[in-house]
Amino acid sequence: MDFSPENIVETTLSPNGFHKTIHLLYVPTLFCNLGCSYCYLGSQTDTGHLSTENDRALHTLQFAVEKFMQEGALPFNVSLHGGEVTVLKENTLDQLFGFIKDYYGENRTDLEFFGFKKDKPHIKTNLYNFDRYEELFIKNEVSISASIDLPLSMHEKYRTTKAGKSTLEKTLDNLRRLAKYPHRAKFSSVICHEHLLRKEEIVKDIWFIHNELGFDMNNYNFMFGFESELNQDKFGDEHTETLKTLSGPQQVEFYEFMKENFKGTELEKGLNTLWFEEFTPAFCTNAVNCGEKFFLLQGDGEIYSCVRGQGVEAFHYGNIFKDSVEDIFNTAVNKIQTVHNQLGVDESCRSCSHLNTCNTGCAFVKYEQQNPKSYSCDVQRELYKDFPELSTPNETPDEQEEGLREFLSVNHPQEIFYDRENPPAIILPNDLEDDKNALVKLIEADDTLRELYNPMAISLLLDGEEHPLESQILKKSRSILFLDNESDIKLRIRKSWLKANCKEAIRNTLYLMMLRDTPVVYGDEQRTKQEHTFTHQVFHNILEASSTDLGTHLEYDLGPLLKLYAPTYQDGVLNNLFVTTNALRDYHYAKQKENAFYHIQAINLPFQNVEFYWTDM
Repeated sequence: MDFSPENIVETTLSPNGFHKTIHLLYVPTLFCNLGCSYCYLGSQTDTGHLSTENDRALHTLQFAVEKFMQEGALPFNVSLHGGEVTVLKENTLDQLFGFIKDYYGENRTDLEFFGFKKDKPHIKTNLYNFDRYEELFIKNEVSISASIDLPLSMHEKYRTTKAGKSTLEKTLDNLRRLAKYPHRAKFSSVICHEHLLRKEEIVKDIWFIHNELGFDMNNYNFMFGFESELNQDKFGDEHTETLKTLSGPQQVEFYEFMKENFKGTELEKGLNTLWFEEFTPAFCTNAVNCGEKFFLLQGDGEIYSCVRGQGVEAFHYGNIFKDSVEDIFNTAVNKIQTVHNQLGVDESCRSCSHLNTCNTGCAFVKYEQQNPKSYSCDVQRELYKDFPELSTPNETPDEQEEGLREFLSVNHPQEIFYDRENPPAIILPNDLEDDKNALVKLIEADDTLRELYNPMAISLLLDGEEHPLESQILKKSRSILFLDNESDIKLRIRKSWLKANCKEAIRNTLYLMMLRDTPVVYGDEQRTKQEHTFTHQVFHNILEASSTDLGTHLEYDLGPLLKLYAPTYQDGVLNNLFVTTNALRDYHYAKQKENAFYHIQAINLPFQNVEFYWTDM
């Protein structure tokens, strides 16, 4: 997997109005010409409808990219993956390569605005058909990432055709060709338990490929294999012992052995960079929530998390032909958060100074292993020792506590309300923590709640800079703005959002509530709350008539209203503006009455909000 190091979500607009970038893997066919025992995709690669897949390959990619872009999401990396992409016709591949090259060229300004300089197609391949398509790859300047097993004896044993025949001889011939390939090329190998027993062979074969075949082995990387349910369904216990995941100490043993053999050699560059790069913060596996940015699109329109998550419902985000981009994005974040949330946080992670670097690792592997801790934790820590620039650790107890709280707020938000050492003496329902009752699950199962919490429905434009507004109880970080009489302040509102839970839009209103951080106590529960300063509503038709029409959005000038209430602002006191609609506000309170689990978790105002200080006093 060749992922970008960018794991942030952009909040500024590019020259052509894009506010978000995504990594898009495209799988035009799941069929593979090999029958590798390592494959975590199980039987999905055994059958294919190549005639249909060739016919729809280009259309699906074009449709998806255009739909994402229409919603302000710009793919920064469009890579081809499988299955095995080279089972498709030459003309189909040529069309896909051409589309991707043209896409990069046409969107260069916006891509560079976000810091990306991709301009060539990229493909992941088992290399078996490389000789057949070599000229096509050269013509389109395709970047190649191949998959070959080391030691080569294990490639011969496990990476076979579907009929069980060896692929080694042909693969080595194609590797000789790849050594002379004029564009970017690398390959990777999966390391499991049996590989560790043959680590001396791996060293020998690395030098053989480097010296005898002429392929620069600095352009190579290791991946630690892991068991998968789909693989188990296909192969049963046939390879359970030999291909099982390396333990943490075994991964470190393998890493140290590679260091002993290659440090000080001409391959030290690879050892220190690409060979173990998959276990560094540069990869999606260390994302805070990979559902924010990483997506895999299949030729049939189905969208999953990545190549690992294909065919697994917990990592299925929707279908590009049937679902809105908003729903796909929301489902992605919620499903990844649910996986992390269900497994909890390992005690060793809570006190780890590197928690905010690794973020407990790949959600999919954690799901498959039912382990809350990253499967590559031990080797990651060794990498951080050898290359301190990879991680900025939280050294002091205060830093670790703040780092833990920051991490929990994203994927375990319910935990930040509890003191684990001194839990509150409150009796809660036994089934409160059932998966189906988690707030993200309740939202996911309710179309109107998804709109109520929609993080893409409304943004604040401050002097032209866009700040998407999120629910205060779900947001991952807290931003505080500084406003004054000279500020240009507008709301950018999705039109469809104003119609949610509303049969007659004319009766709906944009609902604005202002609170300030001067605590007051009231109500039957005598809770201490922020003090309300004003409520303001604008009816739909008036809003539409008085707002700038941006097609799918309206732009409402908020400045005059905020300036009108300036006398209520106090020096050094934080103001808190909540934005929703009357229809969604009514639905929130109705849902609280109907569902106790929702009420408990959304007891504080859940609406999108912005906090600010008013500096003109």
